[in-house]
Amino acid sequence: MIRILYNFSLAGILLAFLGNTSLFGQTANSFITPRISPLDLLPTEEATHTVLNSGNWTNPNTWMGGSIPDPLAKVLIPAEKTLTVDGEIPTRVKIIRIQGKLRFSPNVNTVLNVETIVQGMTGELEMGTASSPIPQGISCKINLIDEGDLVLMSDQWEKGLVLMGKTVAYGAPKTAWATVATNPSIGATTLRLHTSPNGWQAGDRIVITGTDPRDATSDEVATIQSIVGPDITLTQPLAKSHIPPAADLYIHVANLSRNIVIESERSADTLDRGHLMFMHTLDVDFNYVRLHKMGRTRKDIRLDDWIIGEEDEFTATGFQRRNVRGRYSMHFHRGGVSPTATPAYVKGCVVEDDPGWAYASHSSYVHFDQNVSYNVIGGGFQTEAGDELGSFTHNIAIRTVNTEYPLRWEFPDNAPDTREVSQDFAFQGDAFWIHGGGVALSGNVASGFSGHGFIYWPEGLIEPGFPSGTFRNTFKPINLGLPNSVNWTEDVVATGWVNIAGFENNIAYSGGIGLATYYLHTTFFNDKRDYDSAYIATIHSTFDGFTAWNLDQDGMQLHFTERVTFKNIRLINHDGNPTSRGIWTSHYRSKEKQIFQNIHVEGFGIGLALPPQGQVTVSNGYLKNGTNMYIPSPNLSYRDMRIEGLTTENGPLFPNPREIYLQASFTPPEGKFAAHFLLPDKIVLNYGPYQDQRLFFNEQAPNYIPLPEDREPYTMFEGERYILPEFVGKSNQQLQDTYQMSFGGSLLPADATDTPGIIGGKIRTWQDEPLNVPVCIDFRKENNPNENNDCMNAAGSNKVAGPLPLYIHPSSDLSVSTENSFDSPSINLYPNPTTGIFTIKTKSSRYAIWIFSQEGRMVLNLNELYGNTELDASDWSTGVYFVQIVDHSDNNSSFFTVIKQD
Repeated sequence: MIRILYNFSLAGILLAFLGNTSLFGQTANSFITPRISPLDLLPTEEATHTVLNSGNWTNPNTWMGGSIPDPLAKVLIPAEKTLTVDGEIPTRVKIIRIQGKLRFSPNVNTVLNVETIVQGMTGELEMGTASSPIPQGISCKINLIDEGDLVLMSDQWEKGLVLMGKTVAYGAPKTAWATVATNPSIGATTLRLHTSPNGWQAGDRIVITGTDPRDATSDEVATIQSIVGPDITLTQPLAKSHIPPAADLYIHVANLSRNIVIESERSADTLDRGHLMFMHTLDVDFNYVRLHKMGRTRKDIRLDDWIIGEEDEFTATGFQRRNVRGRYSMHFHRGGVSPTATPAYVKGCVVEDDPGWAYASHSSYVHFDQNVSYNVIGGGFQTEAGDELGSFTHNIAIRTVNTEYPLRWEFPDNAPDTREVSQDFAFQGDAFWIHGGGVALSGNVASGFSGHGFIYWPEGLIEPGFPSGTFRNTFKPINLGLPNSVNWTEDVVATGWVNIAGFENNIAYSGGIGLATYYLHTTFFNDKRDYDSAYIATIHSTFDGFTAWNLDQDGMQLHFTERVTFKNIRLINHDGNPTSRGIWTSHYRSKEKQIFQNIHVEGFGIGLALPPQGQVTVSNGYLKNGTNMYIPSPNLSYRDMRIEGLTTENGPLFPNPREIYLQASFTPPEGKFAAHFLLPDKIVLNYGPYQDQRLFFNEQAPNYIPLPEDREPYTMFEGERYILPEFVGKSNQQLQDTYQMSFGGSLLPADATDTPGIIGGKIRTWQDEPLNVPVCIDFRKENNPNENNDCMNAAGSNKVAGPLPLYIHPSSDLSVSTENSFDSPSINLYPNPTTGIFTIKTKSSRYAIWIFSQEGRMVLNLNELYGNTELDASDWSTGVYFVQIVDHSDNNSSFFTVIKQD
């Protein structure tokens, strides 16, 4: 994964101003003068036909010189002039530049055949209005004609609409989609909906969602023969069954017909099809429009317009860049993210047949409501950069399938970030891909997806071409609505440290993974320490209401995810796949608070795979799976877990059902300190037959040896893993006698008992006994044996009863250090403890010093230091501080614990 921002060449800088368009054509070493603005496609002096008087297209008096445009005309509509399309215009026009207004008459059928439309900021495109929509029975169409391949990549604005002013479109109102009241079987010729849809009529094309998780194309397209109220008669019987796994689950029917259509004439070669971009504008009110065979950015192959760190390929001999990002069926491009702006609105639209993305918001403020995407390869509904505002409400994505990049975890090369070097995301058939937390999701449906139904990836998009080189998108604090208690001093906040605006009552079925989160409030990037503690206290996102069923893989996956609540969750699988998981949240980097409330998980190989650390609460719900709960051992921090109020059953689809399966691991996670297996673990069961019972691993037995001597190597680094020889060959009892610590923080009591259904552990009535906590908990040691020894020298100094605190730090009984008594191979820090001045000696020629308080707040950040440094801690509060020293020559870090005394 990319964590370094590279500097780009001049080509890369110009690239951003071209909208991520290559400067070079297909001919080797041929340099093309870049078109900085889409308006450069038609300079005013090159227009062949100019509107002289506002009027109809077919009226010669409308045109300068009295000449109606002829084939391949280049049309200019000057400011303050209105050109009305007053019929089905057969002439094939090369380009139209709108500085004034292009209007379609709502009174007659209209067609405009044109290759490219560009609109200036003063321009306006009108296809019906709220007060005068294109009425039922009248059609309005823009046909994006095919006059040959795109020759030069600098022409990537062409073949489509690039609109930078005002756009208003209102087709005849039509219910976008509805649920069925009775799920249809194979051969059905009628459908009954729960409610009578608005605007549906005979001849409309509809799509009935599929129910086969291993065939995300199991939907069917049908035509309405007749409709009376909620009852639909089809022209042909259904060829497939559409029965969900539970009687109260329902499939959906979406209407694909609209009377305003924007369509690309070319369909075979998607790299040359038309696109729609709203560029640098939010003045958009777009309703009941069908976008068909649009978009030329392909997601079944990798983007090739730029690659981070490989900008020299822009000039490589014969290197061709054709698959350019940003050319989708509907793309809002950097319209602005001010919460005081008037947002753009997109309602009741249809995108059908797109090789990339259907609806995309890039650094824009947009509300998407009641829209449909169908037969899309990459993604249905996307936010792209992470700073977007707005909402996705009551939209449906059907058949979002990429057969070239299936989401299979047995193939690591097909992970969601496989293309991260080119920041190419949402390519696996992802119905809703959300790159940040500022957009609310409510009442949406994902059906038939090869990737994810819903995925949050708030890492922040890296973009090239800015004066400083590359830029990672962040969120502006002014957009957060911070409480008065937060004294915000930062210019920006990382997209992953923004609470999600809302996730309520969304549905996913017949696909790969229902819901996934990555990098949501994660401490993996260590940027939490940059923020005010009062702000950090406000961070906790809630996912309220999610239903997923018939999934090929997992119901929910949580990666690098912390500080979240999932409630009112219902996950049902159909076939007893032993490798499937209902809720998987055992990622080794998922820490801190996770809450699961009112969860129903049924039919999975594992129902609930619980986090390996942090404060975890599971309360109320129903589990019926092969293994209802899987619990790994802690690996990065303590765990305080309580499971209560559940009803559980054995899953009849599985031959050997288990209630709880515990799995201990003694392999240090990457970057973990040597005492990882000594992390305390409190697991309390309070449901069904388990009333206030504490759950122990069998490996907590006094005579169990966590690190046996026959395992090698222990005293050597394994990548970033390190094991202290003092732990090797010692039983839990010996570790307790020496360090007052052992695996899981305490010994397995002699009166703990085996219980049917619990594998790998025993239970005993809960007693709130104290636990010892490693003092260096939650702090990377990065290949420093001295630091690991320091951790253990202070072990046993902290005994904790009751709920475990967020952080445990060493007290003042650490030994005092003088010069050379506390050092790494190249760094000395003394005196320690200190009452004021302390010195850092280092052999590094250039280095940085970062110092954090025990609450995790950065108190000092010095990035450019040379030679020895004296620091004054006189004004610091008494307590423990962490010092990180980064050598700029190799980016290696050393860590120290410093005690400030009065």
